Amino acid sequence: MKMPLPSGAFRAVCGGVLVCLLAPAVLFGAELQVGTASVDITPNKAVALWGQFGLRLSTHPDTPLTANIVALRSGEVSTTFVSLDLLQLPEIFVKAIRDAVAKKDKSINLQNIVLTATHTHTAPVLQLGAPGIPVNPQTMTVVETLAYLADKISDGIVAAWKNLAPARMAYGLDRNSIGFSRRAVYANGTAKMYGNTNQPDFIHLEGMDDDDIGSIFFFDRQDKLRAIIVNVACPSQVVESQSAVNADYWLPVRDKLKARYGEKVVVLGWGSAAGDMSPRPIVHKAANARMRALRGIDELQEVARRIDISVSQTLDAAQKEKFAEPLLKHSAVTLQLPLSRISEAQYREAREAYDKVMAQLKKDPACAPKVAFMARDWHYGVIKRYEELQKNPGATYPVEIHVVRLGDLVVCSNPFELYCEYGIRIKARSKAKQTFIVQMSGFGSYLPTERAQAHGHYSAIPQSNIIGPEGGQMLVDRTVDIINDLWK
Repeated sequence: MKMPLPSGAFRAVCGGVLVCLLAPAVLFGAELQVGTASVDITPNKAVALWGQFGLRLSTHPDTPLTANIVALRSGEVSTTFVSLDLLQLPEIFVKAIRDAVAKKDKSINLQNIVLTATHTHTAPVLQLGAPGIPVNPQTMTVVETLAYLADKISDGIVAAWKNLAPARMAYGLDRNSIGFSRRAVYANGTAKMYGNTNQPDFIHLEGMDDDDIGSIFFFDRQDKLRAIIVNVACPSQVVESQSAVNADYWLPVRDKLKARYGEKVVVLGWGSAAGDMSPRPIVHKAANARMRALRGIDELQEVARRIDISVSQTLDAAQKEKFAEPLLKHSAVTLQLPLSRISEAQYREAREAYDKVMAQLKKDPACAPKVAFMARDWHYGVIKRYEELQKNPGATYPVEIHVVRLGDLVVCSNPFELYCEYGIRIKARSKAKQTFIVQMSGFGSYLPTERAQAHGHYSAIPQSNIIGPEGGQMLVDRTVDIINDLWK
């Protein structure tokens, strides 16, 4: 004979039943639907390349450039992830893509399109007014390039939404060395990007490494793999100085994963916070070169080899736990971050350098392709920002960020070449089981740490950044706040 439950136990059991009944509504969303697409965005004419100081002209591409897209819907919430083999994404370009999508399919949520660049330095210039680009029928102008790419990319986004179908997802994490700190610190308290480490006054590498390789996998209902998203803390900059269009290491990564899982699998490459990192280590150079020679591969293939190993091992484990109804939430926010401060001495130095370059241009206009950037963007940017801060000390810079929850993982975007440490700060405080940081989601400069600014040199001086450490911490805090809100 069963004894009646005491009142306290009865309440506990009832409470447990209530939790069980409510749990699906809290922990799960509606059925996950996924659409995918990959489109070729290689320019069909010669183009000027972006990412170095001097003008480079690509007449014939070394490799294709692609836009890789994953569209997600769960209930009333939708998100579109777009990974582009480009350097960075000016606001005018982002708007052009969204406008093109709106004309082709009005049902797509434009605000929730998350565009990110792999940050290859061998992609077309997308900045209006870029100096020195030849004017002839064989070379694309920047305006033509913007229109051409926006049309191709919007086609891909629309195509992804047209093949939306029920799906399941899995995710996971592995560790492998892809990006390496590229700032050497010396005994006198200075640092140098790609500085020599084989000298007596070398002390240490300035920044930390982030060896996380995060992966998200999407399957159809027959368990066939449809798409892979790969997140590594490393820009796509192995062949950064050459003069031909090149997708850099993401092309061999995609080739390896497609060879392993099928040609129709769409592979998105995401760069995590890595403004102070590089795929080319500045220590152990000889040892790394020896191992590449023994393996019979080049630097691009070496990066791809490591990512391929990590992604495949992650999938082996992660596919044991697939989710058909992960909760999907998307928060798109525009932050107002304070402009980085400019001292009077820094202003005078920039003004002197600017006047010197302008005098050189006046004397020899033919040198414009080599030095015009230094005058217009490099030094004049500091002058302009100093003068703006004199008029308005509280001047800010608008920054669009996206925070997307998908089940127990979260994706956080930012437009900067964000120093690795900021990404670590977000990951450490995130409520998600796994946090994906995605930089270069817009037109952002380097965002250095306070330590880096004290050490100086490229990427940590006023010419290299619009936002400084104060704004960097604000970005971290606000991103974490949004993550916490999505977990309420």
